[in-house]
Amino acid sequence: MHWERPVRDTTTGITTLLLLALIVLCAVATLLCGVSAGLVVGLGGVVALNGAAYWCSDCVVRAVTRARPLGSGEAPWLRALVIEMAGQARMPVPRIAVIDTPAPDALYTGRDPAHGVILVTTGLLARLDTRAARAVLAHEMAHIAGRDTMLGALTMTLVAVSVAAALVEQIMALVGHPDADTLALLLVAPLTALLLQRALSRTREYAADTGGAFLCGDASALADALCLMAPPRGNHRAGRVRALFHAHPPPAARIARLHA
Repeated sequence: MHWERPVRDTTTGITTLLLLALIVLCAVATLLCGVSAGLVVGLGGVVALNGAAYWCSDCVVRAVTRARPLGSGEAPWLRALVIEMAGQARMPVPRIAVIDTPAPDALYTGRDPAHGVILVTTGLLARLDTRAARAVLAHEMAHIAGRDTMLGALTMTLVAVSVAAALVEQIMALVGHPDADTLALLLVAPLTALLLQRALSRTREYAADTGGAFLCGDASALADALCLMAPPRGNHRAGRVRALFHAHPPPAARIARLHA
């Protein structure tokens, strides 16, 4: 595959509008069941909680992972690579945080590029050379530029609202006022939302691979990094059915696309 600059990304805006429409549709379908004001408050609380988690995502992720800011004199080569990749992406330089764990990994967070944070583990810094680390940073930078934190928050909100809708279906069945069409919709909604979340996550992961390969100009470096970072292969007897519920595509599939 010849890695060129990706076409201007309009999918983020379109995906955002579609997710918002689905959230509103699911909430309206739930409210049309004639439930109490308490459920309205509950749905509002779900949306507010997910909104707060998105807005403060950089603080939440750093607290959960116990990440520390990269010291001023620590790993200057890493800071230089982040600055270089930010310049390539024409976006603000993300903050850098370090997670003290031997597992080689990198994460991204932040509600928008201006509040982006890249988190790397000490295991990644120890195992990857500069070439591979540069590719991994480019991949995380592509996630931030694509506002994937926002899309993830919207899909989580959709799943949460769908689960609330399914609970309403149970309540309606207990009180003896079921409507077959509405209940069928609400029963299927949570599973559909979950599958949509997983599919969107896999799509954005492939998009970040494409964007990262462009930014670093070395798709093979990203493929090599994925080989080093991939967990040991387990038993995958469930095959394609299990893959539907995976939030990330298999490393082997990502590596094959990068080498194509």
